Amino acid sequence: MALFGEDFRKARHNWLYQARNSQPLWFALLAFALLFAINMILQAVAAVSIAPFMEGGITDPHALVKGTIIGMLPVAVVTALACYGLASVMGGHARTSTALRWPHLGLLGWLAVTLGFLIVMYAVIMAIVAGFNVDLAQYTPGANGESPDTGTAGLVKEAMFDLANEPRLYWIAILSVALGAPLAEEFMFRGPLFASLAQTPLGRWGTVLLTSAGWSGMHLTEPYFSIALIFVMGLVLGALLLRFGSLWVTIACHGVWNLMFSIITLGVAGQS
Repeated sequence: MALFGEDFRKARHNWLYQARNSQPLWFALLAFALLFAINMILQAVAAVSIAPFMEGGITDPHALVKGTIIGMLPVAVVTALACYGLASVMGGHARTSTALRWPHLGLLGWLAVTLGFLIVMYAVIMAIVAGFNVDLAQYTPGANGESPDTGTAGLVKEAMFDLANEPRLYWIAILSVALGAPLAEEFMFRGPLFASLAQTPLGRWGTVLLTSAGWSGMHLTEPYFSIALIFVMGLVLGALLLRFGSLWVTIACHGVWNLMFSIITLGVAGQS
């Protein structure tokens, strides 16, 4: 394998995104709404099925969120398969509209893309913290996932801190967060819907902006700081999709980010 693949070299000078969706726009929007509903319903089923086995039971919001996280991977697989299936009807070609072409980046190319993504995102965090005088302690849960005194760190983050006290469950949670969430969310927001919207007067960059706003809006249980960060991350992931022309790149970067978040959470929770 070449250290830097052909697509990595091409992407230095060109935007490689070529995905197009031959389905009507109304159908792409309907398919997205259906996928969103399927994903939410399955997550709810996972939550109420797993929460009774958690401390606090089904009446505890943290137990429900922990159940959602643990069940996220199988839910994501179903969501991704449903997205692929829906992209194949009404004249659609799933592989093309979902940008599932495997990118030839090479070993060092993949390393450069994922590491570069992490560097950019942590630079954004530092800039937001410095520019807006953000106190990160306001967004850090206690050792058992309790909310900070200043408000909330977000349901997901608090649930992850709580799960960090149960190592066997936490490793399941890491798989769900690092593999499940990126798979489902990238298919939904930067798959066939992205290709359809990019063919409208919105254009590619307007689509990056709109899908980033929609993706961040899906995380309304999180504090404003986290929602803003997710929006910026959506912009960066959208740019990577356009640059390298493959959904696998955004899935990988999204997954590496979530993996780092999970590992850091485990370390911070252990010191609390």
